[in-house]
Amino acid sequence: MIRFISLLVSIPVIIVIAAFAYRNAQLIEIDFFTVQYQIPLAAVILITLLAGVTLGFIVNIFVLLSQRNKIRQLKKQRETLNSLSDVLRPDK
Repeated sequence: MIRFISLLVSIPVIIVIAAFAYRNAQLIEIDFFTVQYQIPLAAVILITLLAGVTLGFIVNIFVLLSQRNKIRQLKKQRETLNSLSDVLRPDK
């Protein structure tokens, strides 16, 4: 069932990307000081999009690792406070 839903979603996405590439097929010139490239506009846009997604993913990984470390520290602090509260609690 999941594969079927995935297929239903991916086919329209592929069609939209193909239509986008077709409509933006004109060549543009990219100039890197000493080197010049002629690349289709769609390729430039898709490469830029991929670079942005990759950069966002990498930044997100660092944020998640930082949050994991903070959670670990807070759990350790909670355990310490719980053990202290057990010691300070008067016996009944």
